[in-house]
Amino acid sequence: MHSQDRLYYIALKPVPPRNATRNGKALHYFQIDAELLYWNFFLDFGPLNLGQLHRFSTKLNALLALDLDDEESSSTTIVFYSSVDPNKRANAKYLIAAWQMLYLDRTPEEALRGFCLRSSSSETPKQQSHNSSSPPLMMGSSSSVITTSTVPPFHDASPGVCTYDLTVMDCLRGLAKARLYGFFDFNDFNVQEYEYFEQVEVS
Repeated sequence: MHSQDRLYYIALKPVPPRNATRNGKALHYFQIDAELLYWNFFLDFGPLNLGQLHRFSTKLNALLALDLDDEESSSTTIVFYSSVDPNKRANAKYLIAAWQMLYLDRTPEEALRGFCLRSSSSETPKQQSHNSSSPPLMMGSSSSVITTSTVPPFHDASPGVCTYDLTVMDCLRGLAKARLYGFFDFNDFNVQEYEYFEQVEVS
């Protein structure tokens, strides 16, 4: 599935305008901030689970699955956006990078390459491969710094100070290993069953 020049991510303060265009192409904005929610216990805020990643991927794939004969659709640029809230940006960054790994066969380092424009050295890839492409980020004068700025590490489910940092890169590397060893397969994934057993029962 080819997404270069058709798929972007951006963090936005205001709601994006309808019927926007960029370089002569229509822009289709979508977001999941209010749709895919992480139910925290204390100070934890993510990452989103496999079921939510599956729902995000299904939605994004449907937007990208455009008829090549449909000139109007093929000229539409898909823009995944989130609010500028650091926690929302962390989950959005994880989702769009994980999608690249699963559907563009990129490594965690390749998937995060665009975000490393302003990331810490611990998340900067050592090298780029032929599978890398232009950063999937839409830049604007008021959002460039926010979109590419470092996001907070995920917090564990405790009320106190987190004793370790779990970064987006850590989560992507865990996802890559789980995929490698066949712990999950989105080609045969029952999201309803997963979400049923993933529920936390409160007595």
